[in-house]
This record gives sequence, C-alpha cells and structure tokens, in this order.
Amino acid sequence: MTATTRHPMTPLVPPTFVTDIYTPEEQEILFDVVRRNGPWQLTVAHHFKTAEEYMAVSGPKDLDPNVKLELSDLLTPTFRGYLGNFGVAYEHEVHDIYFSRKMLDMIKGMHGAEYAVPHTFLFNIRPPAHSFDAGHFDGASWRGVNLNNTPLWLISVMAKSGLFERWAVKAGQVIAYYYDSDIDGGFTYWPDGPDLAPQRFAPPFWNSGLLTDNEKMFHRGEANGPRERRKIADLQLHSRISGEGDDEWVVRNDGTEIARYHNNDMRFLVHYSAHVFDDRADVKRYFEHTDDLTVEKALGMLIADMKSRGIQFEEPTEPLHDSKFVTLLTQTYAMAPAQYPEEAPLDRVGAV
Repeated sequence: MTATTRHPMTPLVPPTFVTDIYTPEEQEILFDVVRRNGPWQLTVAHHFKTAEEYMAVSGPKDLDPNVKLELSDLLTPTFRGYLGNFGVAYEHEVHDIYFSRKMLDMIKGMHGAEYAVPHTFLFNIRPPAHSFDAGHFDGASWRGVNLNNTPLWLISVMAKSGLFERWAVKAGQVIAYYYDSDIDGGFTYWPDGPDLAPQRFAPPFWNSGLLTDNEKMFHRGEANGPRERRKIADLQLHSRISGEGDDEWVVRNDGTEIARYHNNDMRFLVHYSAHVFDDRADVKRYFEHTDDLTVEKALGMLIADMKSRGIQFEEPTEPLHDSKFVTLLTQTYAMAPAQYPEEAPLDRVGAV
C-alpha cells in the first residue's frame, strides 16, 4: 500500500464524536424495549455456524492455520437484538426513532448525499466479558447482496477483496454507547486502515458515541467489567439474556439460570444505520434492481480471482457451507488490524 493509495477498508469520512444522541424520552423507550421484549440471542448465534466463519470476519492477523477452533471456544456473553431493518421497525415502540429526521440528516450530511433510507437498527448488551474480536467491519451492502440473503462471513470476504465496488451502497452509522464504568469496555477503531495505529473511545460514556462509516472501518468492542467475572462457565450458543424486574439481567440455558447481573454491570450500545444515495437515479437503481449483483456471481468472481492468482483448489459443490472453502477465502483475502491500544490488548482463546 503506497502513501497515495487509500486502503480499501478506510472510511471516506473520519468518524466524528457526538453527544446527547437520544432524548430522555427516546432512551426510556429503548431501554424499556430491551428489558421487556427479550430474551435475546448471542451476537455470534445471529451470524455464524462455525469457527471458520467467525474467523473470516473477526480473526486476528497472526491466526495459526494449524490451530483448530470450535465456535464454542469463541463465545462471549455479548447479546444482540434487532429493532428494525431495511425500512421496517420490528419493535413498534421505536418506529419514530427508526425514522428519525435527526439520524437520517446526520448520515446524509456525512456523505453529502441527497437521500437516506433507514437500514439496520440494533443493540448489543453485555455483562462483564472477554473480547476475542480482533477487529471487524460491519456487514456491507451491495445492490442485490446484503445480510438478508448472504452470510456475514462472505460479505466480509467480499469487502476485503475490493472486487465489488461497482455495486456498493453507501452507508453510515450513529452508535450510542452506555457504560458507566472505567473498567476497560472502550471502543477501538482504525480510521487510517488496519495496518496503522488505532484510536480509542474510552469509557465511561453515556448517550455518546460516533457518527461513522463502520462498513469501511475496522473496529472492536473491548473487553469490559471485572476480569474475574468475564467468563460464564456454562455459556452455550443457545444461551439467552432477558431483563428481570427493573434492574437485573439473567442469562439462561433452556430456562435454567446460569448468571445474573445488575444494571451497573452492563455495557450497552445502540447501533443506527442508514443507506444513502447521491441522487434519484441512484435510488431507482437500488430499489428497481436494474443493476444487481447476485451471490452466485459474487462467488464466481471470487473463484475466478483466486485462480488468476495461481491458487490451486477444488471448486466446492456447496460453497456457502464448505469450511475448507471458507478458510481458503479467509486466507486469500486475509486482512486484520496489526496494533492494539496498550490499555485494550486482544484477548486470546486459551489465554483467558
């Protein structure tokens, strides 16, 4: 990468620190929805079926290909719920927040775009936890290919390859953090690309965060909470969290309680994302599907690119479900941060 070449995973616009993101009334609605409408799944359970798929998205730069991991090795008690997606508010209470003029204007302004459409609206909630996430970027969208029809691991590989910019859809996020503690729990991000030094958004924080393009920027939520409380021995892929009363959170496996926490233990974020379009022609091209990419075409382009590099492999019959093929793509388009803040080192499986 030369000094004049922009790294493919560098945001066009640097992140901006923002405060007072939600009004007190909006915060009350959001907190109430999360507390009352659970239980909520692990983030990993939403997106991955194997350790290979996880590593394609969040694996470290120095990953040893000879170390065999299971998805269970990578579990942390990080839970996620979707409040809305693709222009539909899943939780009716948040309808007006999802279509917030303030949020849409912020993201349009970041790109200088004329139009915006609400996209992903989600939250993460986490008690004390390790973080095996070596740095990732959010699931990008291309015309015709997105998280609704394509697994996250493949979207990550596609973005790293740089082969699909013709179909790319611009996006931006407003991310609000809530963590009233200074025991780790910050946010590390690489605005100049993963090969250069990161920056860090340090806690405590409350209703503050970043206006950013996390689909073009490596970032990670750091480990949080007292170190001796970061591991739940019985955590499983099917574990769920739900609110209990007004100030507690309970993690259960099939109805059996395995951990309990107080509000003060929790790290919470609300992630609002919108797609933006430069003009009406850009809007029509997206919604009328006149120039769409397909998953099959994307896989074909990746296979052709690897062959052009002289990589020898047997084409899989089921590429979306072939662990060896996922590993091959991960290694071919390997990309991950090289440096971490001294205050927030990367947790390693087996070392915590």
